[in-house]
Amino acid sequence: MRSTVLKISVLFLLITLAETGCKKEEDLSFLDNSKEFYVSMSGFAIYKTKQDYFFNVPIRPYIDGYQCFELNEKSAQITLFKGKYYFNERYRLIDDYVVDSWAGSDYYFTSLSFDTYIREKLEPVVGATNPKMISSIIDRDPFTEFYYSDKRLNGKAGFTISELNQLIKDKSLEQYFRKMK
Repeated sequence: MRSTVLKISVLFLLITLAETGCKKEEDLSFLDNSKEFYVSMSGFAIYKTKQDYFFNVPIRPYIDGYQCFELNEKSAQITLFKGKYYFNERYRLIDDYVVDSWAGSDYYFTSLSFDTYIREKLEPVVGATNPKMISSIIDRDPFTEFYYSDKRLNGKAGFTISELNQLIKDKSLEQYFRKMK
């Protein structure tokens, strides 16, 4: 009897440890958390998605085709960190929000990471989107919320990551951003 209780206790302990030990923290130290987002950039967006697409490459439907990023390993928006390529214009905020200086509310997400995109040289060639990009689309309606800086920031020049997080805490994104979804 005592042996059975001991076995069950050990099994319970192992399951508990396995569940807590499996969650791996992301290393986002390649991002500059002192960055400020300004509307003088081409604008920027704050959004939530149905799933976690933080590392996924977006693609945009366009007239009679698709438009995707023209990025390569030399692009200023790409960072090589610990042997992988990352997009450095997208930051995680609190409550699963993301701030992204290149996002559009009409974007789709692909299954491809930026690392794959760069290594496989999938950027458009002479304006033509690589067929692999099109076949890798996994979500054509990814956003549950989408806010855009439409140059009416009520006297503010820009926002830091901590200021954006405070706006989310205060539920006041719409004071400075146009809600598109």
